[in-house]
Amino acid sequence: MEDTKEEILKELSLLNKNSRKRIVVDQRSYLIGVLAQKFEMSEHTIARMTGLKRTRVNYSKRLPIQFKDDDIYQKNVYVLSQLFPHDFGKVYSVKAHRQHTVILSVDDKLGKKLLKIRNLMGHDDIRVTITHLLTKSIKLWEE
Repeated sequence: MEDTKEEILKELSLLNKNSRKRIVVDQRSYLIGVLAQKFEMSEHTIARMTGLKRTRVNYSKRLPIQFKDDDIYQKNVYVLSQLFPHDFGKVYSVKAHRQHTVILSVDDKLGKKLLKIRNLMGHDDIRVTITHLLTKSIKLWEE
């Protein structure tokens, strides 16, 4: 049976968000790692959906890779690893995504169209919409 993001987010919501106990940190990091690696969710998305700080998500998503061979970690996440299996051994490194800033000025007419598209797509930030549109346009151009 294939696990879903919703099931993982539900399980994550059951854990104490502020606990620093090793078992809770390990379990939280495992679930965040699965969301980040298997479902390729960004730190910002995970933070928004869980109510955790993005910096905590950043730190937590690296722990399953770092402790994949640690016996105590494996014991702490055993149940979750059975419910939501993911092989963190296949991950060789966590790469930072470099971003380039492009300043774009548009006229009022195009700006209103972009806002309308943003609302239709359900994005919170117009930059996400513009990036999405540019990515699709470049993909079409390359074909």
